[in-house]
Amino acid sequence: MKKMLLVFAHPDDESFTVGGTVALYTGRGWHVELICVTNGVGRDVEVERAGKILGIGHIQFLNQPDGELKSVTPGTLEDLIVKKMEGFMPDIVITHDTTGMSNHPDHIKVCYATTFAFQKYTQSLEEIKTGVVSRKGRGYVWKEDAFKRAFGDVDPEDKDAKLYYSCMPTSVVVFLQKEKQIPEESFGLPWRGTADKFVTTVIDITDTKLAKGKALLCHESQKENVDHFISFDKHPQHNQEWFILRMQGPHEVFMGKNDRVADEL
Repeated sequence: MKKMLLVFAHPDDESFTVGGTVALYTGRGWHVELICVTNGVGRDVEVERAGKILGIGHIQFLNQPDGELKSVTPGTLEDLIVKKMEGFMPDIVITHDTTGMSNHPDHIKVCYATTFAFQKYTQSLEEIKTGVVSRKGRGYVWKEDAFKRAFGDVDPEDKDAKLYYSCMPTSVVVFLQKEKQIPEESFGLPWRGTADKFVTTVIDITDTKLAKGKALLCHESQKENVDHFISFDKHPQHNQEWFILRMQGPHEVFMGKNDRVADEL
């Protein structure tokens, strides 16, 4: 069974940004889990309800301060996230992009923490591939056991975990600003989104947009934002979600001018 790990800052991030994609992949039999770095007051219940609709199997709350992640001691989030990755062994990890989509400082903090954790996670996978043993308690997990745990029946050489950033293309930002759906500035900076040329993957969510909408409605504390989003029929996020393939295994990925935009993760 393929595994996907979502790492987002707040309850509702998972539904707004990747809800359609998650419902699509859980419908295909993927096992999806979510790390929610903050949980807010009572919002943990909301995200658990949304998670059930989207098919998310488990949600882990890190209980960090909402709106104050910049003050969290360096390494704290990274250590918690990599521990989850090494225990869960995801094939795909999805988090915020470096703009935080809306310049949100919490989103940006989680992006960099997840990226660092992913690098450590893929390093451990590479060690398994090359036969390096890993420590477990007072004993060792030898190469054969580590292979089986990490890769199952898959050839280890074919196992390359991927890190994706969820993003909003600049063209979408420009359209939404023209339609007065989002402001020109967010968190004191121009809201520009991610340059379209960096987008590697566009997922068609027309078959799962109803599930996305139902999940969003679970976030009752964000009713104003949810209603605003759902009521705008022409919002591109009703039908598509966008991603940047940032890392494949230990290797960084950069979109080239001759690369084609993928329609699958």
